[in-house]
Amino acid sequence: MIEKGSTAHSASSGDTTLDRRYAWAEAALKEGDAAACVEILDQTLAEAYHFTAAWHLYGLAQEALGRNEEAATAWRQCVSLDPNDHFGARLDLARIGAMSAEDATSETFSGTLFDAYAERFDSHLTQALHYNAPALLKSALVRICDNADRPFRFDTVLDLGCGTGLMGEAIRAETGFLAGCDVSPRMIERARAKMRSDGQPLYDKLAVASLTAFLSSRPEACADLVLAADVFVYLGELGPAFAQTARVLKRGGLFAFTVQSHDGEGVVVGADRRFAHAEAWLRQRLGEAGLQPLLLEPASTRQDRGVAVPGLLVVAERG
Repeated sequence: MIEKGSTAHSASSGDTTLDRRYAWAEAALKEGDAAACVEILDQTLAEAYHFTAAWHLYGLAQEALGRNEEAATAWRQCVSLDPNDHFGARLDLARIGAMSAEDATSETFSGTLFDAYAERFDSHLTQALHYNAPALLKSALVRICDNADRPFRFDTVLDLGCGTGLMGEAIRAETGFLAGCDVSPRMIERARAKMRSDGQPLYDKLAVASLTAFLSSRPEACADLVLAADVFVYLGELGPAFAQTARVLKRGGLFAFTVQSHDGEGVVVGADRRFAHAEAWLRQRLGEAGLQPLLLEPASTRQDRGVAVPGLLVVAERG
């Protein structure tokens, strides 16, 4: 299932007649008539070459017709018109092999998508998708601490891509200072509204920021634990995030995260427009950052139409 993000400035041509044609084209594609969609958009784009949403839809229709080269051309035009990539065209380019997955991250698209998703996020994840990343990560950390005979307690915790605070709720009781970041302002609003049992805010600090920018703003060796629950499915190249995580962790500090995985090599973008990282690729990037995996095992954090999505559960340590 491919979701399409949009913003007001890029989802309209500025002409109500052309916008109506776009709606007809979108309906045609949903009904399975990609050829009709292309025909309508050919006329629409001839009159509104700047219409970003139409270029994105045009690419989807061309792909449905098996014309990946034409689809790639449309999505490149989409990115050219909208470098911030509100529609996630880079993800589509990577999905069909027309762009390196490591280069396809689109944080603007992710922020737009999750702003629209914020109100129903918790219930949809936990009920429809059977999302369990916070529980899996907490259980893994308990095992690591038990094996090392260290207390299951972390003075300073950074929750990357915290969303509405599901991971924060899971780890709060074992945390002294809890800070979180997310690219979606509306997700941060939801997290800010959550309280502990004593009436204090769930998070001690929250920021609207990309995870790498957030980490870069933190002092060196300030954290005991860095968490990323189901966040790296929205990032291709993880090297900078791993390097910054290693920088902010104290010696012996832990880095716990989940990813979607695949049996091939490197990084790919799947049909769900999420990144999947191969185990060997992860091990290499962790090693380059000076992070030693203590636990790396298969685990699924969510379901897609009733089927468990392949993934990996990772806990690494800063040496």
